[in-house]
Amino acid sequence: MSQEPMEKTMLNLSEVSRRDLIKTLGPAAAAVGLAGCLGDGDESGNGNGNGNGNGNGTTTPTSEPQMGGTLNTGMKVGIETMDGRSVTGLQSFQVFYNIYSKLMRWRRDGDELVLVGDLATEWEYEDETTLVLSLNEDAVFHNGEPVTASDVVYTFDTLYDKPEYTASLLLPQQVTASARDEHTVELDTGEQPFATLESTLGFIIGIINEEADQQGDMSSEPVGSGPFEFEEWVDGDHVYVNRFDDYWKEDENGNQLPYLDRLEFSIYPDVNTKLTTLEQDQLDWIDLLPRREVERVRNNSPLVTKDSGQGAFMGIIQFNLTQGPFNDQNFRKAVLHAMDWGTILDVAFNGVASRADNFPIPPQTGWDIDFEDPYQGQDLERAEELLGQADVDPTTEFTNYVTRGDNIRIQMQELMQEMLNQNLGMNFNLQIADGSVVFEQQSQNNFGFTVSGFNGMFDPDQMFSVNLLEGAFFNYGNYVNDELQTLIPQARQTTDRAEREELYSQIAEIYTEEAGKYYPYWDHAVQAMHPRVKNYEPLLDQEWWFEQVYLDQEA
Repeated sequence: MSQEPMEKTMLNLSEVSRRDLIKTLGPAAAAVGLAGCLGDGDESGNGNGNGNGNGNGTTTPTSEPQMGGTLNTGMKVGIETMDGRSVTGLQSFQVFYNIYSKLMRWRRDGDELVLVGDLATEWEYEDETTLVLSLNEDAVFHNGEPVTASDVVYTFDTLYDKPEYTASLLLPQQVTASARDEHTVELDTGEQPFATLESTLGFIIGIINEEADQQGDMSSEPVGSGPFEFEEWVDGDHVYVNRFDDYWKEDENGNQLPYLDRLEFSIYPDVNTKLTTLEQDQLDWIDLLPRREVERVRNNSPLVTKDSGQGAFMGIIQFNLTQGPFNDQNFRKAVLHAMDWGTILDVAFNGVASRADNFPIPPQTGWDIDFEDPYQGQDLERAEELLGQADVDPTTEFTNYVTRGDNIRIQMQELMQEMLNQNLGMNFNLQIADGSVVFEQQSQNNFGFTVSGFNGMFDPDQMFSVNLLEGAFFNYGNYVNDELQTLIPQARQTTDRAEREELYSQIAEIYTEEAGKYYPYWDHAVQAMHPRVKNYEPLLDQEWWFEQVYLDQEA
């Protein structure tokens, strides 16, 4: 059966303001961090990783996977919705991507990241603007409906209907979906190529069943086609999902997936209580170790740990360029030269973080960008020289806001405050407040600079389109460079990898020279679990994917 292409309206990143989102979601929900890519970095934890502090990238499997059992997991508060078209709140999609299937998924292959099919069995570009995908013909939704191309079209069409469907914000270029037949989807990017489309599809958008969406509420009672089907969500306490018996996937030996019968996600606002519960054998797995406990658990515990290495969360400093003193380029540069990142990472992260080079894409992606970061080491002499060249009073008062309970960010800002006030005579105030207040202040450009983090960005365009374009949601502080407004779309619409790398080198040189944004560190996410948890593979896009995890029931 064929279907005529369906029309849809594309919502550009610049058309959705932070204030619009607050009106729709409420300040508390919006403050969780739109797009899931805004990590809060607190000691409550919110991450996945690649690698293993005790060996390779997965727990050691027994000779044969074992069927059945319940995996009891501990996670932090943060679920806002279960709708696969939303990426508001990192832990929301960490849970619901076990319920939904996407078109593609990211996987780690040795030291490289690769895209693999999920619902899509194969895909290819028919021309530079037309991506054609074949869907698995055995895939079925939890309500018994088959997964068809019409469901993919419906998902893409409705993606722009409501502001809370925030996955649309990560598609900065128009994409029109149409069904060629029951199991073939065409994605049309319009007049220009969209070089990062596949990478973005591997990160976001759980495919929605039209019938289920019309009859129910995907935000609270999701119906997907993933390995587990939804049972119950009690806000602030737990989410329960059960094995989907009609899941179409099999492992390489022909065993039907998933292996587990049930996942119980229990919410622990206090990270120390969560770790204690794991150590008392009342949990199987937790999402993040407190940084200060990582060394002890690694060296003096039977637990298995997994360290993402570089790639979990990229730290970001965003200056407020709408007013003084940070509207002065020399003042911004002075601040960056005055930072002692070795001390900041050792103290705030207990060493469970590593220095970055002002390029926000994980090194495993293989992007070869030719530029140098001049702010690698603390240089107070150069900082004082730049302050003398600034056209603003170096003692101009500014205030940074940090979320109450976000211990790492608080400690980072306190260290920065000491470095700037004592070493350079700056007048840096720190205000600790509820998350909704912090989000509102930052949305209204009432701050000096923010320190936050992103995850899941494996193509430079994904980061730069939301962080460097004028009006983009994550462009806190309104850094605007006219040349970047041209170069970023140009790079996105260039299909040759080498040419894209050259363009991104130019882009990096510009924001580095102007100190418009700064990407200083990688925050390593370290998870912990009992040795009975087998075949768990951490993912750099921060999803928790339990499709092939099983329990050694003899351990």
